[in-house]
This record gives sequence, C-alpha cells and structure tokens, in this order.
Amino acid sequence: MFKTFNCLILFAFISTGLFASDLDKSLNVIQKSNDTLKSYQKKIDKSEDIRETLFDQYKQKNAQLRNTQKYNEQLEKIILSQKEELNSINQQLIDIEQTKKNIYPLMLEMISSLKILIESDTPFLLQEREERVKRLEDSLSKADIKTNEKFRIILEAFKIEYDYAKTIEAYQEKIGNTSYNILRLGRVALYYQSLDLKNYGYYNKETKKWQEITDNTSKSNIRKAIKIAKKQGNVTLLNLPFLAKKEAK
Repeated sequence: MFKTFNCLILFAFISTGLFASDLDKSLNVIQKSNDTLKSYQKKIDKSEDIRETLFDQYKQKNAQLRNTQKYNEQLEKIILSQKEELNSINQQLIDIEQTKKNIYPLMLEMISSLKILIESDTPFLLQEREERVKRLEDSLSKADIKTNEKFRIILEAFKIEYDYAKTIEAYQEKIGNTSYNILRLGRVALYYQSLDLKNYGYYNKETKKWQEITDNTSKSNIRKAIKIAKKQGNVTLLNLPFLAKKEAK
C-alpha cells in the first residue's frame, strides 16, 4: 500500500514536471508570438506614418503643381498681352516713320506759303518776319530738333501772322535810309510818319509803293491813331485813307 502511494506521488511529480515544462514552452511560444506581433505592429505603425507623411507630401506637391499651372496660365496671358502690345508699338513706329515722310513735304509747303504771304503782304515788320521764315527753313535740316517741335514752331509762326490781322501797332522802321514812325492797322493798312511829324504817307497795295498824304485831316488822324496804338490816347473812330484810288481823287 505504501509502495503504491509512493508510486502515485512519483508519477504525479513527474507528470507535474512534464506539464510545467510544456507550459513553459507554450508560454515562450506565446511570448515570441507576441513579440513578433509587436514587431509587425511597429512596422505597420511605421508604414502608416510613412504613408501619411508621403500622402501629406503628395498633397503639398499637388497643391504646388496646381499653383504652378495657374501661374503659368497667367504668365502665358501676360506674355500674349505683351506680344500684342509690342506688335502695336511696332505698328505705331512704322506709322510714325510714314508720318514723318509725309509731314516733311507738308512743312516745306507751309513755310513756302508763309514766304509768299509775306512777299505779297503789306511790308510791315518785314525784316523780323523774313528772319522768322529763315529760322524755320534752317530748323528743318537740324537733327537735334524733333519733327513735332519743327511742326510746332511752324504753326506758331502761322499764328503770329494770323494775329497781325487783329491788332494795331506803332513802331519805328526805316524806309530806304530814313527812319519813320510806322502805324499798322491789322493787315489792311500801313502808314508812316516822319520823326519831325511833318511828312505822312501810306502803303499803296495796288502800286506796291509808298504814297504821300497831303490832307491835314488824315495827318491829324494818323497822329491820333499812333497815340492809340502806343496806348497814349483814348480809342476813337478815325477817318484814314486805305486805297490809292480814294487818295487819288
């Protein structure tokens, strides 16, 4: 009986030892499996982080690409606009060159018209007006004067001539070798008065010569008109000879 009990205890001990050994092995396997799973999980987590990082980078690059495309589209519009503007400028330059070619003969013709006007007009301020035309002719050959400036001074000369028709003026000028007081009434009449106030006359447009005035009333009116022109007398109506035919009668 005792022996049988001992055998049972020994068997139980052996069985317990064997079970413990198997349990340890199972625990080791489980532990290794857990470690392996943790390792895999870490790799999965790391892969997920990498995926998210790559996805964020993709979104950033994609946004940059869209912005770059929009910028390129806008840049193409700007370049196209600049090309159109450049073409317009080139056309304007061509037009300007063509205008210069056309305007030069026009300026020559305008200066020629001024010369003809002065030659056919009453000879007031003759030297001053002829010198003005000479300066205009000289300016056409000067490279340092721009075309628009040349045209401007020609127009200014025309304006000066035009304004003569609306004004009266008294000044001193020589007729031959003798100095006289000259009275200009617009462009229609030109009179002289000797400096000693004794001799008077007017320019006869028909004969293109100076003609003496002997009528005392006309002389008196010329004296008054000269004072008015010099702003030394009050404006009044005066009877002055204009045409040679009237003077001859």
